[in-house]
Amino acid sequence: MKLHCTLPSLALLLAAPVSATDLSWSAFGTLGYARSDREFNYERFTDDSGTIKRDSLLGLQGTAEFSPRWSATVQARLAPSISDDHKWDASLPWAFLSYRPGNDLLLRAGKLRMPMYLYSENMDVGASYAMMRMPTEVYSTAPTTDYTGASFSKSWPLAWGDLSLDGYAGRSSVQPRNAGGGNVGSTGGATELHTRTGGLVLSLRNGDDTYRMGWQRALIGISAGFFGNPPAGAGDFTSAAPGTDVLAPGSVLSNGGELDTRVWLLGADVGVGNDFRFVSEYARRRVVNAITPKNTQGAYASLLYQSGPWTPYVTMGRLLTDKAARQSSSSGYFDDQSSAALGVSYALTPSSKLKAELMHVKVRSGSSFIDDAAASDKRLNVMSLSYSVSY
Repeated sequence: MKLHCTLPSLALLLAAPVSATDLSWSAFGTLGYARSDREFNYERFTDDSGTIKRDSLLGLQGTAEFSPRWSATVQARLAPSISDDHKWDASLPWAFLSYRPGNDLLLRAGKLRMPMYLYSENMDVGASYAMMRMPTEVYSTAPTTDYTGASFSKSWPLAWGDLSLDGYAGRSSVQPRNAGGGNVGSTGGATELHTRTGGLVLSLRNGDDTYRMGWQRALIGISAGFFGNPPAGAGDFTSAAPGTDVLAPGSVLSNGGELDTRVWLLGADVGVGNDFRFVSEYARRRVVNAITPKNTQGAYASLLYQSGPWTPYVTMGRLLTDKAARQSSSSGYFDDQSSAALGVSYALTPSSKLKAELMHVKVRSGSSFIDDAAASDKRLNVMSLSYSVSY
């Protein structure tokens, strides 16, 4: 197992019993099972043999409050490795120091999660939402969700709700995964992708309703090895402007550089009356200096109905790679898929849920979520069950 941490924040928390005025702990976890009716892997783990790896995880979070203005938070998580399907990793997704100079401003520094999507900060806590999981069609679009850096959150009370602006900037490193399940270092590609990222998110909250729009820029540094010998699942990269200095000319990039990736997001989670809620997000991802299968548009829409402890829902999703990238790709690892899911959650307690879902996925000309370069004109059904708890 690997353990990644931000040492200053961790040291502050470990010293909490001596100096903090308040120390609080919480834990969360999900035990999930997913099985499809096809023999190939979908979303890394799911096939006709069944798996617990798709949704299962365990987390522990501690917060030390030193004063009304200063605090430190550390979150540890055990989950399947993001780079190797055969391993589980222990990591610290959160390890940061917070400073609140006033009620309307919050500053943070350390290991953080981007506040991009509606459920970015709590998507690992399955007990906090009714859906089985956040839809892949949108939540796969960010180049990275965790980073080491700094953020601010500024809020303004308005007559029709609270308006907030979140900004963040930092760096991250991730070891890519290939379609064989291991990391790409064994295939001759780059062993790590280094990303510099930043973004702004504007949110309006009125009671339980949230409206959000966001923008993110990520500069992803990739070595010549990655371009010269792309791992299975990475897709093809072609020069958007032959002759430029950053990316080499030619049909396949052969030298290192940075992929300049932009993501735009719109989202809403609103009550529509009679105990119904509507949740939807749209994400546009574009690499401005290359034609790549990662140039996509993704969206989903969910309708939920709460009746006592029961919350049935239906979700429709769509993810599509831009036409130019689909036509230039020879690998087949681009996205042209849609999904429809029918599910239900049952709240055993306010902090625990049982969930069941049946999802139908239709792949048209390709899908990067299937470990098969010939992933076209395929259909599959995925049955999922889970138990989530937080305390």
